[in-house]
Amino acid sequence: MKVAVIGAGAGGLVSARELLREAHEVCVFEQSNQVGGAWVHDSETEDDPLGIQPVKSIHSSLYDSLRTNLPRDLMAFMDYSFDSHGGGDDHWERYPHHNLVLEYLKSFSQHFNIHPLIVFDQRVTNLEVAGDNQWRIKTASGIDECFDAVSVCNGHYTLPYVPELDGASNFKGFFLHSHNYRNPQPFSEQSVAILGAASSGADISREVATVAKKVFWCGEQFNSPTEQVNNGLSRHPIPQGFNQQGELLFRDSAPVSIDSFIFCTGYRYEFSFIGHDIISVTDNQVRPLHMDLVHPAHPTLSFIGLPYLIIPFPLFEMQARWFARLLTGSHQLPTETKMIVDLVARRSDLTKTGSKDRHYHRLGEEQFSYINKLASQCGDNPLPEWYELLAREVQQARFVNPEHYRSVPLHYSGTTVV
Repeated sequence: MKVAVIGAGAGGLVSARELLREAHEVCVFEQSNQVGGAWVHDSETEDDPLGIQPVKSIHSSLYDSLRTNLPRDLMAFMDYSFDSHGGGDDHWERYPHHNLVLEYLKSFSQHFNIHPLIVFDQRVTNLEVAGDNQWRIKTASGIDECFDAVSVCNGHYTLPYVPELDGASNFKGFFLHSHNYRNPQPFSEQSVAILGAASSGADISREVATVAKKVFWCGEQFNSPTEQVNNGLSRHPIPQGFNQQGELLFRDSAPVSIDSFIFCTGYRYEFSFIGHDIISVTDNQVRPLHMDLVHPAHPTLSFIGLPYLIIPFPLFEMQARWFARLLTGSHQLPTETKMIVDLVARRSDLTKTGSKDRHYHRLGEEQFSYINKLASQCGDNPLPEWYELLAREVQQARFVNPEHYRSVPLHYSGTTVV
C-alpha cells in the first residue's frame, strides 16, 4: 500500500518504520524543517502568552530546563535502545534533558533510513476521502496526492487548553500558559499562581519558586486550604476565580494578591485539516475511533499517539505496528457496527464512573493492558516483565519524593544501559 504519515515526531517516525517493515510505500509530511516534533526546542514564544490566538504559532512547548519524567530505559522504543548501542549514550543521565531525546529521535530516523522519505516544510491543509477507497492530501505549498492509507501523527502538545476562571477580566496581571514558558526569570520577586498538578505544573512551580517571592501552586489533587511545601511555595485547591479587586479567590482561605498566573493545564486535540464529517473533537474527545486508533467507517485512517498519561514511545510503537499489520491483512477488525456499539458502551461506562469527556484518552494504569491487547491482536509479544515493574517503581518514587525523584536509584531496569 501507498501510505502517508503526517508528522515526523516520535509517532510519525516509528509509524514510518513499522510501515516499511510491512513492505508499504511510505511518504512522511512534516510541516517544519527537521524531525522531532514536540522534542524540538524553540526559544521563541508566541505574541499571545496564552496561545489562544497567536499571530504566529510556535510548535514547541519545551521549557529550557525540561528533563524527562521517565527514565530513558522506559522511554526507548522496544528494539532501539537509548544508549551507546542504539540512539543514545551509556553515560547520559537516566532522566535525560530534552535535547538528548531529540538526538535519540534523529538517530532513530537515520538508523532506519526514514529521513529520505520525509518531505519537509509541508503543512498538510486538507485530508479528504477520494475515489476508489483512497485519501487525498493537499499541502500549503501545493502538493496534491492520493494515498491508500494515512497515519495521522501530528501530536497534541501545541494548542493550549485554558479553562475559564470566573472574574478573570478583573485580573490586571500577567496570564501565561506553560506552552509559552521557557524559564523562571520573568517572575523574579513576583507572587505567582500556577494551576495544574501534572508534570509541567510540578516542574514549573518549583522552578519559579527559586526566583519568585511567593508561589501558589493549585491543583484538584490538593484538598487542604493551604499546604506549605517549602519557603515561598504552597499548595492550594483549584481557585474559584478572581474578585472585583483582581485578587485570587479560594474556597476556605483569604483572597491573595498575585502578579502572574500560569496555566499548566494541558493541551487540545485539533485536526483542522480533516473535515468534521470524518473526525470531530468534542470536549477534547476525538470521535469516532476504535481502540483510540482507527475510524470505524474508514479503517485505513489511523491516529497515532492520542492517549496520554502514558509512557509514550513504546505505546506509539505498538499502535504503529498494529496499524501497519492491519493494512497487510494480518489481523481483522470487528464489524463497523460492533465498533460503534463498543464506543457507545465505553462512553457510557466513563459517564457512570464520573470521568470527564476531556479525559477520554487518558490511560494511566490501563496503558499496560492496552498495549498488550494491541500486541495480542496483531500477533506481537506482550510487554516484558521489567517494563511494568520499572514503570510502577518510577511512579512510586515520584509520589514519595516528587522534588528529587530523578536522583532516586531504581532497582529495575530495561535493556537500555543506564
